[in-house]
Amino acid sequence: MRVIRTAGCNLLLVALFIMAIIWNVSPVAGECASCKAAGSSAEQDPLNQQWASFLGEVGAWSAMPFQPGLLRAQSDSSNCSSLWGENGERALDLNLSAPKDGLQKYQGNRSDMAREMGFSTILISPEEIKILDSSDIIIDISPRSTEYIPGAISIPYDRFIDPAGRLEPIGEMARILGDAGVSENDSIIIYGECQPCGGGPSAATYVFWMLKFLGHEDVRLLDGGIDDWMATSNPTWSEPARLAPRNYTPAIDADLLATYDFVCSGIPQIIDARTGRDFEAGSIPGAINIPYTSVLDGKKIKNESELEEIFSDLQRERQVVVYTNTGVKASMIWLPLTLLGYDAKVYAWQDWKADNPGLEQERE
Repeated sequence: MRVIRTAGCNLLLVALFIMAIIWNVSPVAGECASCKAAGSSAEQDPLNQQWASFLGEVGAWSAMPFQPGLLRAQSDSSNCSSLWGENGERALDLNLSAPKDGLQKYQGNRSDMAREMGFSTILISPEEIKILDSSDIIIDISPRSTEYIPGAISIPYDRFIDPAGRLEPIGEMARILGDAGVSENDSIIIYGECQPCGGGPSAATYVFWMLKFLGHEDVRLLDGGIDDWMATSNPTWSEPARLAPRNYTPAIDADLLATYDFVCSGIPQIIDARTGRDFEAGSIPGAINIPYTSVLDGKKIKNESELEEIFSDLQRERQVVVYTNTGVKASMIWLPLTLLGYDAKVYAWQDWKADNPGLEQERE
């Protein structure tokens, strides 16, 4: 009897261990530190758990998968006083109507980028790339590439990110680009992916956003990845090209990066582009959930009509802030929004947390 009971206990322990492994597997396999910022998952991040408790029950939204026209809004609670009326009543409804006062202060003029960028001018097919064309610099941003488009140079995207998941100082980013042989006047084509993050174009779109933030004008993205390049029987190199160092002089477009004060102003529509699971564990008050994967068809961005449907609940005339843990995957939503003419900015959940250090004390 004792032997049977012991065996039963062992089997139970093994079953519980397997369930724990399954439960903790991320929807995106093996996210790297650059995307997770040293442990930002809902289960491992105590502050996320504080938010989940502080914000209360997510309610009926919790069990619903993302679908266009049914954007999930987070429970209402905030340290941002502008979001609330005198009696604690929400100043903004789910339609996120912008307050009239102060709108012009933040909105300013629409970026020329929003008018000039379009799908056909930014997303380039493998057939359109002219290899070894000296007028274009092709950059592979993958951290560990083994095959390259002929003539492409290698600048792994994580070189632009510090260990905490934040962008390196502007001078350091300019130095990295210059040392690789890139100047601010070059025509650039970006491609690549981060395999530890599960693949996909988010790392490439982040470098695209970063270059636009640095003021680079002539930047395009390969529509797809190296697999799409090889699928059309194109040649590859086993090593990247190397260019002579140059000077890179940035001209910062600060409008592409949201600040805490702007997020709290009540003016922008806020999109949480993380997974539904992370969103439900805690999110910026008033945010709606559009997971970054919703705009992808495999490793390519969906077509315009599909994207219009995904963003159909947004107000085109209002600015939009998109965030994920570090902002890397937020760029995956930022790009199609910008291509569709929205005035969008990137933000990071970790920055929101850093600006709310007294959350636990307030809750108590």
